[in-house]
This record gives sequence, C-alpha cells and structure tokens, in this order.
Amino acid sequence: METFKLNPFAKLVSQDYLLVITPSEEVVSEVRKLKDFAKKLIGYYHSFNSKAHITVNHYYDGKALFFDERVPTCKSMTGRIDVFEIKICGFDFFEHQGNYTIYAKVELSQNIKAAFSRFKKVFGADVPQTPHITIARSLSYNQYKLLWYYFKKQSFECSFYADEIVVLKTPTRRFYKLPMEVETGFKLRNVV
Repeated sequence: METFKLNPFAKLVSQDYLLVITPSEEVVSEVRKLKDFAKKLIGYYHSFNSKAHITVNHYYDGKALFFDERVPTCKSMTGRIDVFEIKICGFDFFEHQGNYTIYAKVELSQNIKAAFSRFKKVFGADVPQTPHITIARSLSYNQYKLLWYYFKKQSFECSFYADEIVVLKTPTRRFYKLPMEVETGFKLRNVV
C-alpha cells in the first residue's frame, strides 16, 4: 500500500492573518521600554520581539481559507465604524492553564465597547472581550510573579486614536516563526 507523500515543491497555500490596531509611535516606544525592562528582569521571553498592538482577530489554518474573499466586505463594513480614542491605564494579567500574560490595560469606555461589538459583527466571534497591549506572555509562574511585583505598582497612562485595522499575513507553518507582513488595512470612518 502506498502512503501519501507531500510533494516537496508544492506551494504552501495556507495563510495566517492577524488583524490589529497599531498604537501611535509614542505608545509603541513606551511599550518597547516596558518589554526591555521585563527582559532585564527575567531574560528573553516569547513575546519580547512583537511590536505593540491590540489584537482584533486572528484567522489561521482553516479559518483563514476564505479571508481573502471577505476583504472587500470587511473594508466596506469597517468604513462605517467611527475612529475612536483608546486610553491605556495601568496593567493587568491573564492566567491560562499555568501560563501568564502581563498586559497594558485598555480602559473599557462606551466607545471601546461599541467599537469592539461592531468588530465582532464584521470579523466574527473571536474578537477579544478584553482588548489589551501585551507586554509579556507565556510566562511561567515564577517569571510572572517577579514581573508582576514591579508592574502592579507602576503607573502607565497614555492614549491614541484607532483609525485603521491593519491586516498582517504570513504563511502558516507549524515549526517556523516567520515575521508577518502588512497585507492590507481597513480604514475607519474619520468623522472630523
């Protein structure tokens, strides 16, 4: 009996899409300083190199197969969502199955709640209920405990306007971490 063998020259067609809100350059710079501080305390960690962003949705493997076909509809629908202000105030953390994530906390104003509710209608149920900017993720308990001792005491307040959803794309590969490239953007409605 012959087993199925993948052609080594076959083109990889699966994609991985990450839809994000990118903060202002000032906020990106401040988050980079926080990540550098965390690295000094605990050493290299999984999300150290990722640029500051707020995830809106993530399409991968089977979920991404039809994303390209939805792009025109998504652009049209997000064009009806008003630009909104995002305020960051302090830090918080998630715990998930023994791993921890420390993040900069987005103030859940009525505008934020309304915008993310509309994003769910456009992009699907996987839109997060707790928008945030990750500082350090996939931390062990000891790493988390050391970092949280410092972050829980820190004041961090800033704001910026969300005017676009940026779509990042990379081939989906199980064993490789490839940098994501900008695929497209969905502009929000500027009401000024």
